[in-house]
Amino acid sequence: MGSDDLSTHGRVLYTGVEKCPVCGRDSLRVVEILYNDPAFGDLILYSNQCDYCGFRRVDIQYLNSRGPSRIVYDVEDDVDVYRTYIFRSRTARISSPELGFDIDPGPDAEAMITTVEGLLLRMLDVAERMEVLNEGDEEGMRRLREFKDRVRMALQGNFRFRIIIEDPYGNSVIKPPPGRDSHVHVEPLSPTQ
Repeated sequence: MGSDDLSTHGRVLYTGVEKCPVCGRDSLRVVEILYNDPAFGDLILYSNQCDYCGFRRVDIQYLNSRGPSRIVYDVEDDVDVYRTYIFRSRTARISSPELGFDIDPGPDAEAMITTVEGLLLRMLDVAERMEVLNEGDEEGMRRLREFKDRVRMALQGNFRFRIIIEDPYGNSVIKPPPGRDSHVHVEPLSPTQ
């Protein structure tokens, strides 16, 4: 293995120190890694971190993109919850109508590499933080409790739902457990969607 090899699948493309977009100092460590995963194909992982102000940004680019796309995944049980991987680029929107959440991209959005379980745990964490903001709002608290109950049932595999990723650049991917590829539906995303 050479000095630029991270594993049998990853190779460092670039490392350097650049100007931080937040503090303006030459203290932003930049790393770009070409990663060839047998299951996902070719990815470039980008990592930027400022040693001075703490700014950081992580992103992925899926090189086998099919172009702008909507990915719909049907989560049916606990196997789907614990063994399905989600690679969401920082420009993609992720949602679940059945669970009742939307995560829209923004200027500070980061890429997300997680399992369905990890996504659900993030949703629980956000809901718990929102409870503090909604104290005194009975209707808001009731909706948050119902949301948390649905997410907890989903974590146990007792609530069927969809994960929808809309990615204008097609850099996101969902990888289901072996034998469940038919649960993933990819369709082109038109520019107006």
